[in-house]
Amino acid sequence: MPEPTRIPGGWRVGDPAGQRRFQALAGLDPLLLESGESLPDVSLAYEAWGTLNAERSNAVLLLHGFSGDSHASGPAGPGHRSEGWWNGLIGPGRAIDTDRLYVLCPNVLGGCQGSTGPSSLAPDGRPYGSRFPSLSIRDLVAAEQRWADALGIEHWHAVIGGSLGGMRAMEWAIAAPTRLDRLVLLATTAACTPENRAFHSTQIQAIELDPAFCGGDYYGDPGGGPVRGLSLARTIARLTYGCERELERLSRQQHAHDICLFFSRMQST
Repeated sequence: MPEPTRIPGGWRVGDPAGQRRFQALAGLDPLLLESGESLPDVSLAYEAWGTLNAERSNAVLLLHGFSGDSHASGPAGPGHRSEGWWNGLIGPGRAIDTDRLYVLCPNVLGGCQGSTGPSSLAPDGRPYGSRFPSLSIRDLVAAEQRWADALGIEHWHAVIGGSLGGMRAMEWAIAAPTRLDRLVLLATTAACTPENRAFHSTQIQAIELDPAFCGGDYYGDPGGGPVRGLSLARTIARLTYGCERELERLSRQQHAHDICLFFSRMQST
């Protein structure tokens, strides 16, 4: 198996901001979580496209999936390792028309792409790491509501979300139904099944069993943290939502890769 590329995943203070903007949550109180714990000094990174109209009635909230971030549209470059994940849908004259709409996409709380998360510095000046509290969907949306308050956006023309973003979009509609006019849900669910939870448990074990996980306190590790474990966890995830055609394509690619790797090793011996 080839060595994985060692690229730390989290955005850290001092990294290029790219198109990110940053907003501290409204209010002076720490964010109280469902677990009873709290987070002080929370901020969310976000990106925006279009212009907010005078009536403040054209704002659209776009919520990314589990492995996404705020970079829904735009080129790759400093601060963004890849182009926007919905480049073809967001922009002037496109499905999400920025000539008419003001589109905002926050990086989810805990997402570590500019928003407060395990890679952020705790009050003692060290990364939270393993000390970062567990978060629920309700916690994520509570943070987003305070973020919207801080931006002065009281009402959404629409809330759009896929996968984890769809779960958050549903929670927006449940917790604050008067704050949105439209709800667009894609590839999501209201609750995880026992099978989902079993797969999630397997993915967590894949990460935690990587020696580089270091109990969750791997920030500053020159090896880049549990890259192998994360790669295996992501592979397991792909098996759970890929259609037959996609899985066939991936299996053929892997077969070709294995053959190339075999012959390269033969030539080096």
